[in-house]
Amino acid sequence: MRPRLSVILLFLVFVSQSAFAQPAIIKGKIQDTLNNQYLPHAAVTLLHASDSVMETFCRSKDDGSFELKAATGDKYLIMITYPGFADYIDVITVKEGKTKDMGNVPMVTRSHLLTEFVFEQNRGAIKVKGDTIEYVADSFKTKDNATVEDLLKKLPGLQVDKNGQVTAQGEKVQKILVDGEEFFSDDPAVVTKNLQANAVDKVQVFDKKSDQAEFTGIDDGVKIKTIDLKLKEDKKKGYFGKVIGGGGAGDNGTGKNDKGYYENQAMINRFKGKLQMSVFGVMSNTGKVGLGWGDADKYGAGTSNSEMSDDGMYYTYSTNDDDVSWNGTYNGQGLPTAWTAGAHFANKWNEDKNHLNANYRFAKQNIETIGNTITQYITPGSSYNTAETSNSYSTAMRHNLSGSYEWKPDTSQSLKLTFGGNYANTQTRSDYSNKSVSATGDTLKSIGARALNTDATSKKENVEALYRKRFKKKGRTISVDVNENYKETNSTSFLRSSNTYYTDTIGNVTMPINQEKINASSTFSLSGKAEYTEPLSKVAYIDASYALRVDNSAAQKTSLDTNNTDRSYTDTNALYTSHYAYNVLVNTGALAMRFVYKKFNFSFGGSVSDAGYKQQDLRHDTTYNYNYLNFFPKANFNYKFENQASLSFSYSGSTRQPTLQQIQPLLDNTDPNNIATGNPDLKQEFRHTLSGHYNSYKVLSGRYIWAGGTFNFIQNAITRVDEIVYGTQRIYHYENMNGNYSASFYGGWGSRIPKTDIQGGFWGSVNLAHTNSKVNNEPNVSNNNVYTFGPRIDYNKKDKFEISFNSQVNYNDNHSTISTNAVSYWSTDVSLSGSVQLPLKFEIGTDIDWYIREKTTVFPTNNNVFKWNAYVSKKFLKKSQLELRASAFDILNQNIGFSRYAESNYIYQNNYNTIRRYGLISLIWNFTKTAAGTPAPDNGGGGFMIQK
Repeated sequence: MRPRLSVILLFLVFVSQSAFAQPAIIKGKIQDTLNNQYLPHAAVTLLHASDSVMETFCRSKDDGSFELKAATGDKYLIMITYPGFADYIDVITVKEGKTKDMGNVPMVTRSHLLTEFVFEQNRGAIKVKGDTIEYVADSFKTKDNATVEDLLKKLPGLQVDKNGQVTAQGEKVQKILVDGEEFFSDDPAVVTKNLQANAVDKVQVFDKKSDQAEFTGIDDGVKIKTIDLKLKEDKKKGYFGKVIGGGGAGDNGTGKNDKGYYENQAMINRFKGKLQMSVFGVMSNTGKVGLGWGDADKYGAGTSNSEMSDDGMYYTYSTNDDDVSWNGTYNGQGLPTAWTAGAHFANKWNEDKNHLNANYRFAKQNIETIGNTITQYITPGSSYNTAETSNSYSTAMRHNLSGSYEWKPDTSQSLKLTFGGNYANTQTRSDYSNKSVSATGDTLKSIGARALNTDATSKKENVEALYRKRFKKKGRTISVDVNENYKETNSTSFLRSSNTYYTDTIGNVTMPINQEKINASSTFSLSGKAEYTEPLSKVAYIDASYALRVDNSAAQKTSLDTNNTDRSYTDTNALYTSHYAYNVLVNTGALAMRFVYKKFNFSFGGSVSDAGYKQQDLRHDTTYNYNYLNFFPKANFNYKFENQASLSFSYSGSTRQPTLQQIQPLLDNTDPNNIATGNPDLKQEFRHTLSGHYNSYKVLSGRYIWAGGTFNFIQNAITRVDEIVYGTQRIYHYENMNGNYSASFYGGWGSRIPKTDIQGGFWGSVNLAHTNSKVNNEPNVSNNNVYTFGPRIDYNKKDKFEISFNSQVNYNDNHSTISTNAVSYWSTDVSLSGSVQLPLKFEIGTDIDWYIREKTTVFPTNNNVFKWNAYVSKKFLKKSQLELRASAFDILNQNIGFSRYAESNYIYQNNYNTIRRYGLISLIWNFTKTAAGTPAPDNGGGGFMIQK
């Protein structure tokens, strides 16, 4: 009851702020003075005359009439635009609560006006340049010392979720640039959360073409949503940055308020023309690690080192070592302490013929985790439940260096070198205890405990050289690409465990383990590709390529038992020891036809590859060779209705080879209750992928519609097969199976609600997974489906308040043929956030996340959470550069760590300790130092000024 009352009171506070002010109304009718006709659908924009910040906008009705509502009385610029007509700009003054009727507003055609007037172009709030939408940052009012993230939230058609993920016109933004440069290895959160909004001149949103399409000039249909932040000239002639220091106290994760909390960070940027230099650092135990979404692989931290090549082959060039598993981020599990730092350098010189971009990142994180997991395992005709508790401590450290150098001796050719490398070390100590019972809970099936200590290091480097040459004939190009990757991982672990299984047939079985495990693995990949494009006509092109790739992996895993003399680890356990090599040689030829004509873009073709595989069991001196001749068809169709509306379809075929772990004949007993073994007879799988996408965006109304779907059908799918022994011990391997498929469908709509300051919208998705597998040699068909729907509302009043509401409802539906029990459940996430600006530079704000999870017979625990945060701040100095902020997090102390997941024949729920209630007192300093004599940024209004 109290959480609901808090929400209601908070909402009333926000609404009350606008109840006292009566809007001013500006209306009129837009008229073509030459033909004496009224103009429908003309764009009418209202801007504050003092700072050119946009107040509101609309379009004229069919009879040419329009009506605008201004929040307060003020002096305004009104701008009216219509295709083929000169822009109309006038200065008007309106009073609060009054109506100003402009009568008939005269519009003159440009052709008629050229004989009498000269045009002087000025800046508009929003511009559309082909495929690019450009926002003038100063036209969108933000709070003092706002970040780029705050600015993006103000722009029509852009949304930023609570995790920092940016969506533009319904599409996920995958790349954020600063003056065209990748900033800190293209980590978007470092940009959006640390750069100041007042440093940005323009925000450009566009679909970035592939590097190959930009070079050849032939649109290949491959695009990613990109934002480029253009900085103000004065910000490129000095330095600017932010420093935050905060400390406080709160819950230690167990209900006692005796833990100290701190969150400190600093970032400084030094720009001079095309020279960029930046450094940042973070030290905190509040979960802030300074890294953003999607940054694991860029940081060199991903455990899945696989890639899909242009020729349709899915390569796995590492061994997926779980011993080095930290991905550089904090996922909410446990209590963290983190140190993160980075440096960025970029420059262009010699008339941009030389371009260097380099980034260094460091991260260290210590984390203590206490958790318990309940898992329901589905077996033929029955099921059983396992409860496991865990207590672990880990310390992980990573260094990463990456960069590129590009040389353009002339406009027709370029040479680009890309390099990267990282070093990582992870040390973990973990203790587990588990207990399994029958589905009814009245029969004990097994009990056990284990301890695992691991020290693992990894080293990785990659180098790529790309040469491109463009010939005089448009569309004729050649490129040569050479790429090398190498990674090695070494780890030492100590495993001690004892598990007892209670069976009806052979009685009680106890399995003790005391082993040292020494693992060493390496991967090496070298590839080369030559590609040639040739125009056949003004609209048709041919693309031909040849590629050669060598992909070698090796892994040596040794398990040592204790001897009977001094109990040291000296005796090799052959059952858990192996030495295996896996080598692949692939030759690929590809040919494609592409047609580009006005609004159409269509291509079809494919590649043929000869893939040779060599598996070597070096411990037993056996070799297994086999070859595949693969054909990968591919087709793409794109139709652009207009600059901001398009429809696309695509089909592709691809293969995925098994990993070294999946084929290596080794028993892995790291978890004695779930033992993995390899299958040397495993073959590659072939995947058919069909997808489609529609996107439409209207700039002035902010209306966007997006919809799409993807369907995957897999032949010879690499699928997990389980065998259950002693009642609860699972031994699994992988086999090839047919009939697996997955599908996803998604869509959404959003728009500014007419005559209001409200942005609203909704989205939904359906994800389907159909999987064939086996449990105890009995075929099992499972369907794991997730249905999601969510609305979104944003309401902003300039210099007064802002409020945002988001909700997401999920339904998980899981069925398996080996069990009559269906595991289905609902979950809901409701988010509400807002802030109010008060006199004397005070501000209050709050945000609420309400998680509601349905209970089930297997998971009867109440996991509902009402998480409430709030702050109050006061700004100081002339330009509010200094801010004192008092913050409270999880005020009701309800936050709990929780996750639930379902797969083919099991579903689990994990609860763990996490950061709970705490408070911080923070001092935030935004500083700027520009070069002497630098002119102030132009804050002029929009449109065309008309001069006699």
